[in-house]
Amino acid sequence: MAFMSTNHLWLDSTPQSSSISTPSTFSDRWQGKPANSQEQFLDNSHTLSDTDWPQDIFTRGKSKRPKASSFTRTPSHQSSNWPLTEKSYPTTFTKDELKCPKPRLWKTILVPTIIVILPMACLVAGLLGLMFGYRVRSDTSLFPQVSNTNSLNDNAVVLVNYSATRIAFVASWASTLAPLLAAFVMNLISYQTALKMLRSSSGTNQHDLPSPYQYSLLVGLCLASIGRLGRYWVYSTGEGVMIPPVLRRAARSLSLTLILAVIVFAADTALHYTTTTINFDRIAITQRSHAYGFGLSEACLSLNRADNFGLPCSRNGQLAQDDYDTYVAGQNEVFFLQHGTSNISEVKLVPAPGQPPASEHGSVAILVPQSRNLSPYRDFRAHTAGVITTCVPISSECQWKTLGPDDTYSQFNCTDNFYGVLGKPPSMTASGLGFNDSDIPPLGFKPGSGLQYSYFTDANLTTPYDSTGALGPVLTDAQLINPVYFAVAARFAASAQRAGVNMADNDGEDGAIHKGPTQNIDFVLRCQYTTYGTEYTWVNSTAQVHALAPSPNGTLAEVFHGYRLANTDSAFDNDLGDDILQAALQPDAAAMADSFANSFSQRVMSVIGAFQSARANAEEQDRTPLLVAKVPKAPLAILAACCIAYVIFGVVAATLAYRALDDVDVRDVVARFSLAALSLHAFRDAVTDNAAIEVDMDTAGHRVFDECKIRCETSRVGIEGGPTTGFVLKSLV
Repeated sequence: MAFMSTNHLWLDSTPQSSSISTPSTFSDRWQGKPANSQEQFLDNSHTLSDTDWPQDIFTRGKSKRPKASSFTRTPSHQSSNWPLTEKSYPTTFTKDELKCPKPRLWKTILVPTIIVILPMACLVAGLLGLMFGYRVRSDTSLFPQVSNTNSLNDNAVVLVNYSATRIAFVASWASTLAPLLAAFVMNLISYQTALKMLRSSSGTNQHDLPSPYQYSLLVGLCLASIGRLGRYWVYSTGEGVMIPPVLRRAARSLSLTLILAVIVFAADTALHYTTTTINFDRIAITQRSHAYGFGLSEACLSLNRADNFGLPCSRNGQLAQDDYDTYVAGQNEVFFLQHGTSNISEVKLVPAPGQPPASEHGSVAILVPQSRNLSPYRDFRAHTAGVITTCVPISSECQWKTLGPDDTYSQFNCTDNFYGVLGKPPSMTASGLGFNDSDIPPLGFKPGSGLQYSYFTDANLTTPYDSTGALGPVLTDAQLINPVYFAVAARFAASAQRAGVNMADNDGEDGAIHKGPTQNIDFVLRCQYTTYGTEYTWVNSTAQVHALAPSPNGTLAEVFHGYRLANTDSAFDNDLGDDILQAALQPDAAAMADSFANSFSQRVMSVIGAFQSARANAEEQDRTPLLVAKVPKAPLAILAACCIAYVIFGVVAATLAYRALDDVDVRDVVARFSLAALSLHAFRDAVTDNAAIEVDMDTAGHRVFDECKIRCETSRVGIEGGPTTGFVLKSLV
C-alpha cells in the first residue's frame, strides 16, 4: 500500500485537473543525514526523508555550471522522468472539487480588478468629460479685429473653458496611479501563470517549468519588482539560456504595464508643459438686430424746402409752429452733439479707409450711438452719415495790406467774392439782423474781428452758394451741391503757437501765412466739406470706417449749410474761435489746415446728426471674453489612450484570472509566489508552514497559504562563515 508524503508544501502545490491523474506525493531526494558542508549540501546523492528535513542551510557559492544550451540538469533525477512514481499514488478529483468556489473566486479577483479598472476608468471619463463638457464652442467672428478663426481652426488643440491648473491636476493623477497598478495587474496575471505551471508539472511539458533561479525571477515579476525585471532581461540575453513560457509571459506583462506607466508619465509631462491659458472671445451671431445705424429722419425726408422758405429741416419753421418742443429738442441736440453731452448719439472722428491711423488728413466725422449706452461686448456693422473736410492754405494767393490804427489791420483780397479786413470788428445794421460793412462780401459771415468765412459753389471761390434765395431764387433739391466749398480767413496771436514753434519763420517765406508788423499771424484756407453714406463697424468699443459713398445730392450737406442763416450774427459760430486756436498749436501751416478741417467736420456732423434717426444694423454679434485653457490634443489623446489601455489590460487580466480559478483553485500556488513562502520553503519551518495554511471549511476544504497567519516562530536564520570561505545561512532552532 502506498503512503502519502508529509511534505505539505508539495501537497498544496500539486496540480489538479478533472481529467488528469495527479501524484499526491513526490519521492524525497533529501533522505539521509544533514550535510555538514556546502559541497555535501549540493550533493544530490544524499537524500533526506520528508520527516527528517534538515533545519540547516542554504548557501550562495560560485556557480560551477557552464552555460547550458538546454534544460538538461545534473541531478540524478532527470526532468524527463518527473513526476516520479516513488511513494506516490494517483488520485482523481472531480471538476467541481478542482474549481475555486464562486464566492471565493469573486472575492479573490474583485479587489485587484476594481483597483486596476475603476480609478483609470473614472480618470479618463473625468478628463474627457472636462474636455467635451467645457469645450469652447463659438461662431466665427464677423470682424477680423476680434477674429477667433486661428484658434478655432487649430486642429492640434482643444479650447476648454476650465482652469488649466485644474485640468493639469486631474491629468497628473494618471502618472501617479500608473506605476502603482503594476502590482495589482501582476497579481491577476499570477493566477494564469500558476495554472500554466500546474499543467506543465503534471503533463509532458515539464521542460517548460522554470529552474529554481528562474522561479525566483518569476516570483519577483509576480510581485511587480522592477529590479527583478531588469535582472530578467539581463539574464535572458545570456548565451544558451532557455526561458520557460511562464517566465516570458510574466516578464512581458510587467514590461507592458511599466511601458504604459512611462508613456503616461511622458504624456502627462507634455500636457503640463504645453497647456496654456489664452484670452478668447466666444462669438454668438445674433439674429435679433439692434438699430445702431443712422439716416435722415422722416421729418427731413418729407420736408418740402420751398414751403419752408428754402431752409432745410434743421430750420423747420412749420415744425416750430406745430410742435415747438420738438423743434427746440432738435436745436438742443445740436448743442449736445457739439459738446459731447448727448444721451442719444455722439460724433466720432475716425481715419478714412486706407488712411494711416496716426494721420489726421481727411479723417471722417461719423455719427454713432452714445458709447455709454453700448455694451462693450457687442460688435456690429451699420450705416451712418459721414463728413470729410479738407483744407489747404492759400494765403499766398491773396493780396495783403497793412492798415488801420497802429497798423493792426490786415486786408486780404483773394477773389472777387472773398475779401475782408482781419482785426477790424464787423459793422452791423441798427436792427442787428445783418451787416452794414463794405469789407464783408455778400453772403459772408464775420462772427468776430479775427474770423471771416464764406460758402461757394466752386473751388475757385468765385460764386457764392445761395441755396436759400438770399440773393436770388431758392435752389431746388436737385440744384443743391455736394461737396460744399468755403474759405476761411483768420488770425491768432504769435503766443498762441506751441512752444518752440514759429510759423512766421517756417511758413512765412512760401506765403502759407501772413505776418504783419504786429504780433499776429494771419492766414486764409480754401476748404470743402463732403457728406457720405458710411459703412462702419463698432468692435471692441472702437469705430472703424470700411466704405464711403458720396451722398447722391446736396440734401444732407444742406442740413448744415442752411442751418447758419445768411447776414446774421449767431453764437453758433463761437466754437470756431476754439477751432482756430487748436489749429494754431500745430507745427506748420499744412498741419494747421488739417486740424481745422477735422474740427470743422465735427462741427458739420453735430448739426446733421441732430436730425438723424436710427437704422437697423447690417450685422451683429455678441462677444464673451474668456480665459480658456489651450490643451494640445496629442498628449491628451496619448494619456487617454494609455488610461483606456490600463482598463483593457485590467479586464483581460481579470478574465484570465477568472478562467484560471474556474478551472483549478490555484490560490495557494499564487500565494506561494511570495518571499514569505520562499523563505519558509528554504528553511523548512514545518510549524510555521502549517500555521500559515488557511482551510476554506465553508466551501470545499481547499488549503491556501496565508502569510498573515504567521505570528510566532521557533526557528531563527543565522549566518556563518567568512569572506574567504563564503557565508552560510543556517536555520537555528
